[in-house]
Formats: sequence, C-alpha cells, structure tokens
Amino acid sequence: MATNGKRNNLRAWTLFLPGAVRLEGAHEYTPPALTLVKTSIRTGGMDAAIGLDDGMEELTCSFKIYGYEPAVLALFGLSEGTTSPRITARQAINAGGWTGLVEELEGMVSSITPDARPSGATAEASLTVEMTLTYYRSTWGGTEQALIIPAQFVRRIQGVDKLAGIRNIIRV
Repeated sequence: MATNGKRNNLRAWTLFLPGAVRLEGAHEYTPPALTLVKTSIRTGGMDAAIGLDDGMEELTCSFKIYGYEPAVLALFGLSEGTTSPRITARQAINAGGWTGLVEELEGMVSSITPDARPSGATAEASLTVEMTLTYYRSTWGGTEQALIIPAQFVRRIQGVDKLAGIRNIIRV
C-alpha cells in the first residue's frame, strides 16, 4: 500500500536505447535491486551483534526482447574510449492519478543470452540482456528518488547524500 492510501499500480513501461531509440520488442524488465553489503560487529559489552552499512552490492538489471536486435548487440562490452550505454526505462504508474517512474541505467552490457530456438511459437524466442551498472538514477513524478554512482562515491536517496561526509573526509 502506498503512503497515499492507494496502490501504485504499474500500467505500462518501455525501454529506450541511447539516442532515444525505443526498444519495441522489450517485454520483460528487471530493475536493479538496491542492496546493502552489511557487516556485523559485536563488542564485549554487547548482547547481540548489530549490522553496519559496508557499501552496496553490485547494481545489475536485465531485460528481454523478442527476436534479435542488432542495436543491442552493438552495446555489448566496453572498449577503450567508448562510453557506457544509457538505457532509460519509462514506467506509467496509476497512483490515484497518472505519474511516471523513470530509471536511467548506464554501464556495461555484460551478457546477451538467446533463448533456445523452439520448434513452435518461434516468435516468442527472445534475447536476455544483462547490464552491470556504473550509474543509476530513479525519478518518481519528476522528483529524484535515488542516484547511485559507485565510482564517484555517490549514494543519494530521496535528496539525502548518504556518503557526502565520508567523501569529504577521504577527498574523493
């Protein structure tokens, strides 16, 4: 249940490749999980251990597209002097009125796995694309929800930069 007392239901979504090219065959998208790496500490004067934030797990996402898409294959891997692809996921949410969730995903396309080729229902054969992210930004109705840039030591959640103090101390 959302904080407004109504469910925020996903109605539709689409993916865009760099250059605002809509990926029309996209039929499944798994956004990155935001997961902390946690370490436990227990001193002699503590009855139980407590968890401490020790950074984040690697950010990954995946999507599936029907058929074969040469534009996606061109994004596979990184080579010297190339920029990471930025894929944009646009999602329409009914939250007592329409709003949008936009996710910007930048990083390395690390895996492109074709489905087995069936003897029937061949039109459903897909490519699964996995990305390892170096940049993730999520906005809800135009308001930033998360901005994570691991190499720059940035983790901003709902406008609060969780790593600013540490970043200033270590001068990153």
